[in-house]
Amino acid sequence: MKSLQKRNKEKKKLSNEMAIFIVLNTASIQIIPTTVIAIRNSLGSENPTAILFPVWIATICAACSAICAIKIIMKRW
Repeated sequence: MKSLQKRNKEKKKLSNEMAIFIVLNTASIQIIPTTVIAIRNSLGSENPTAILFPVWIATICAACSAICAIKIIMKRW
């Protein structure tokens, strides 16, 4: 964020790149959801890693919808 602020021309306003960074960080893209796998394993799941594909789909959808939302908001302001 500090390096993005250095490139920002208007120091008191959030740049588009900064907003996208915040949104992607909040969307929390999960590559390997170790906590969920560990919980499923501790509860005796036969295949605790079966959750990977649905988690990937959910996080990709969340990130895409967040990017679309921030792009729409940036165009309005």
